[in-house]
Amino acid sequence: MMDKKKKSILMNVYFLLTGVVVLVLDQISKYLISINVSEGTTMEVIPKFLYFANIKNTGAAFGMFQSYTKILAIVSLVAIFLIIILKVMLNLEFVFYNISLGFILGGALGNLVDRYFIGEVTDFISFTFFPPVFNAADSFIVIGFILIIILILREYLKQGKTRGS
Repeated sequence: MMDKKKKSILMNVYFLLTGVVVLVLDQISKYLISINVSEGTTMEVIPKFLYFANIKNTGAAFGMFQSYTKILAIVSLVAIFLIIILKVMLNLEFVFYNISLGFILGGALGNLVDRYFIGEVTDFISFTFFPPVFNAADSFIVIGFILIIILILREYLKQGKTRGS
């Protein structure tokens, strides 16, 4: 059995490593799109289902709040700060939780890097059944939140079963 300090360090490694991997994957994917798909055009990946586009977005996820780049950069910084505070304050030693928070951190950092250095975010994932175009960072943020909601529900249901026993 691992002692508490080692487990805490391991959870921090999961959190930070996941955040860095997500950030790197996001930046590489945006770079590859920028060199392979002309701005404002699309490339069919799976016919009538999935396309890669090269859309510049000065707004938030899924194209919302266009032309609010500076405000969104500040919101991203605050979100990153809150994610780190949440990680430190709760210090939950669930791998699932730390990876999920890492997804959100990496996604927020990925879009913040674009807003800071380029002034806009590159969106490129386009499904025929889902009109907004988005990017890997947006995907990881949403997946991270969904996983945390699942974890919260799972723990809540476990506690309910324990009390009802």
